Amino acid sequence: EGKDDMNEREYQVGDRVQHPEFGEGLVLETRGRGADVSVLVSFKDKSQRRLVVRLAKLTLLEAPGARGRGA
Repeated sequence: EGKDDMNEREYQVGDRVQHPEFGEGLVLETRGRGADVSVLVSFKDKSQRRLVVRLAKLTLLEAPGARGRGA
């Protein structure tokens, strides 16, 4: 029943993400629901940016189930 949720799941604190302009970052906070969800991301250049998920073209780099492998 929950198999499709992994592709469409909401971002969570601690997720690693990739942004086409700002590069790799770490989700520090999430706000809102549905189409209004935004995330506060700390990027490698030490900047923090609040991005609206549906507009930001973020890519999730590491799913929760991937932790622990080779780390």
